[in-house]
Amino acid sequence: MHILAYALAAALLPLTVGLLVLGGSERAPLAQRDRELSRLAARLIQLELHETMRGFLLASQAFDLSRLSEDEALGMLRLLYKQDADIDAVILMDHEGRPTVSPVFLTGGASAGSELAGHLPLTAQQLDTFLKHLPIQVAREKGQAVSDVYPDPERNVNLLAAVMALESAGGTRYLLGFQRSLRRVQQILGTLVSDPGMHLFVVDGGGRLVAHPDGRRSLAREPQNAHPLVARYLQEGQGTSLTYRDGSEELSGVIQPLDFLDWALVIERPLARADAGKVPPLVWAAWIGVALLILVSGILLELRVRRVNQRMRELARAAESRAQELRQVQATLLESRKLNAIGDLGAGVAHELNNPLGGILGLTQLLLRKKKDDDPDNQFLRRIETEAKRCREITDNLLRFSEQQLRDSEPSEPLHLPRILDLTLDLLTAKFERQGIRIQREYSENLPRVLGREGGLRRAFLNVLQNAETAMTPGGGVITLSLFRDEEWVVVRVRDTGRGIPRENLARVFEPFFTTKDNWKGAGLGLSVVYQIVQEHQGQVTLESEEGKGTVVTFRFPAHERAGGSAPVPLA
Repeated sequence: MHILAYALAAALLPLTVGLLVLGGSERAPLAQRDRELSRLAARLIQLELHETMRGFLLASQAFDLSRLSEDEALGMLRLLYKQDADIDAVILMDHEGRPTVSPVFLTGGASAGSELAGHLPLTAQQLDTFLKHLPIQVAREKGQAVSDVYPDPERNVNLLAAVMALESAGGTRYLLGFQRSLRRVQQILGTLVSDPGMHLFVVDGGGRLVAHPDGRRSLAREPQNAHPLVARYLQEGQGTSLTYRDGSEELSGVIQPLDFLDWALVIERPLARADAGKVPPLVWAAWIGVALLILVSGILLELRVRRVNQRMRELARAAESRAQELRQVQATLLESRKLNAIGDLGAGVAHELNNPLGGILGLTQLLLRKKKDDDPDNQFLRRIETEAKRCREITDNLLRFSEQQLRDSEPSEPLHLPRILDLTLDLLTAKFERQGIRIQREYSENLPRVLGREGGLRRAFLNVLQNAETAMTPGGGVITLSLFRDEEWVVVRVRDTGRGIPRENLARVFEPFFTTKDNWKGAGLGLSVVYQIVQEHQGQVTLESEEGKGTVVTFRFPAHERAGGSAPVPLA
């Protein structure tokens, strides 16, 4: 009897501890995963809404509103309208809220081929609803404002209206308003649901539903103040995670606030757990029947717990790696979307400016031919001709940036990167020598080739080398070119000893129209073009800089493999 009692006690202790450990190790990663998922999902939704506002502000600042005619202002609104398919109305008003031109929106009778097609149409009544929800007074006071969410049952969507205050070059103030739907926010919630019984929804600062996979509940704006997570958020104003019961079901949930609005994202799912209070009779019989053998089960169970914990840690690392990949993909998509939007806008502006610039340049050159050489007006006419040519060069850069000619004009082929770097340097060697700039080459041997377009890569390297030249002028310095292999990548590193870039500007260096040069030239598109070319070659480009010490630009391109094997193609 003592042996049997000892055997049963020895069996129950490791089994009980093991079940508790297993239960805890299952729940802890689940809560951690949901917290990470809630932060990522909130970030996605925040970017979805914030980028629309930022895109409108950036695009509208490209125009001097006080100088636009009615047709030009209407054309600007159409350009803004087409930036986002969730925008269904855009309006330009004076500072008192009176429209300066007709609002742009899609009517029910617009054809499928219309330039406004793809957006939700508006009736006159729906347009009036939009105008009533514009937060004009708050925008005048704070610069920009977003209305509360309001439903449109007829089109089965929730909407919000936003207003931004703008000021023209002459000091005249305007208000730019738009209405957008929350269709993509709904889609984001739907795509993130991965498990049965899992729920994601968004509430506003009053606890009412803003978005929910069940569209009927979103349209009804159901209040969620009694929900444990929402009640805690409304009381404390910050995110939290809880385990709570809903009837007989035990739930785990996380609420994550959004930074852009007073909204919060909720994720909840049922907890699947074994009922530790009930042991089936067959289990009791099995324990009694094998009591002597269970004396060693504690060791076996401990080994299993260690394996489970190791597996859990591996899963946690994999989840973190996947989250990092998602963040990188999100940043890349965001940058690409920004470049495409700016490219479309730049192409429209460049086309519109080229005709009048051509007229100005032609008339100026005609007057120069008619004037005598000693005519005092010649100096002014030549100045006009020079500035007109500079404007035309800027519009040509905008067109080249927007049309992405590199994709169609040149086929891809295996390329020898050291040769391309040397050919690019040949264009600048004489200029570098005059300015006291020395070149150091650090090329590894037996490097694989890179599949790409030679013209595009030479243009990317040329833009980076010209930026390095500007950073080291006057006074000269050293540019070090390194070329080596890093696993499946071929790496090109360009290091200069110039004045560097301020820390606050590093996050914006690849943005179109952004420049740190004292003398603004071109269109601020140099590094934007570099980023675009590298993306087209399935590569990566990063920039590191420290003010006063220099800048390092690193290119990474996939190594080109042989068609019939896995080994890379060596240099000839």
